[in-house]
Amino acid sequence: MQDNNKSVTFVYGSDDFLVDRRARVIFNSLCNGQGEIFIFDEASDLSSGIGNAVSCLDTLSLFPENQTVWLRSAYFLGEPSLSTDQKDLVLSLFESIKSAHDKKVIISTAKIDRRTKIFKDLTQSATVESIDVDSNAGPNTIEQFANANGIAIDPDAVQLLQSKCGNNARLWEQEINKLSAYTSGRKNAIGRDDVLSLTDDYDTGNFFEPIEKFFENDLEETFKSIDRYFFHNTDARALLSALQSRNRTLIQLRTLADLRLLKVIGHNFSKNDFIYASKFFHMEGFSKTTFSVFSQNTWYLSKLIPLVLKYKLSRLLDFQILFTSAFDEITQHYQDQKSIIKGLAVKCYAGNE
Repeated sequence: MQDNNKSVTFVYGSDDFLVDRRARVIFNSLCNGQGEIFIFDEASDLSSGIGNAVSCLDTLSLFPENQTVWLRSAYFLGEPSLSTDQKDLVLSLFESIKSAHDKKVIISTAKIDRRTKIFKDLTQSATVESIDVDSNAGPNTIEQFANANGIAIDPDAVQLLQSKCGNNARLWEQEINKLSAYTSGRKNAIGRDDVLSLTDDYDTGNFFEPIEKFFENDLEETFKSIDRYFFHNTDARALLSALQSRNRTLIQLRTLADLRLLKVIGHNFSKNDFIYASKFFHMEGFSKTTFSVFSQNTWYLSKLIPLVLKYKLSRLLDFQILFTSAFDEITQHYQDQKSIIKGLAVKCYAGNE
């Protein structure tokens, strides 16, 4: 990299959401969102992605909007298992960045290996923004999210929100957006009571066991896990949300299997089929979300294959409808959440074939 190369901005940190969010702000400020974005994802073809980026960087720009290039989610900066050929590709990419004097380049990633020469060169020669989220940085970030919505947030509400959500910046923003909409026009600041009323206990981790038991199709064990869940929790909304998220992923995998776009081999699936399907539906390169199966970790998805084989698509769709109905029922009968969740399990199991 060239010395003091201010045409290159390197954004990195431990939280992919905050890194991506900050890089987008920089990108929009440079080109009003009209530049070139190259998204790198572990499920996509690194060779093709780098080839396209190099071609763009090496081509003289005729239009101002094409003078900004964002290399988004550059996971290869923290991938220790790159082959020799892949490492050569990465080096060729940075050679193109070094010679692209007419371009503004943004590189963003939450996966870094500080030991590599490329990382050291970037931190020494580019404009660097290191973004980390921890218990100390959290309150400021939460307040910034609230201020962006035109509302303040009380300090005790900040502490409570962080305790409920953990160090998950994506959840902070989602909850602040919800709380801002709720309090807008009623008062000038989000209070502790607002957080108590509207924010689930996301950081307990206790809902994972009932989810696993539910999809094992064992009513007795499911009831026991629900009892254990409500021993530690009073709110079922986080549990229902997690059930819906798991079920959404299963629905997408089952649909791909039924369409024969995803070949299931034993208790796994063809990774090549998965990559082809993501390109077929133009879904490659999405940020991680349960709404897109192609953004999920393939190791995690492989663990769900036994469930994909176990349930037909029609039954999974029935589950999703019942989950939504249970959520509506909870909002009407807040004191009966445990019985509502147990009733949900009975309704779902009643469809056993």
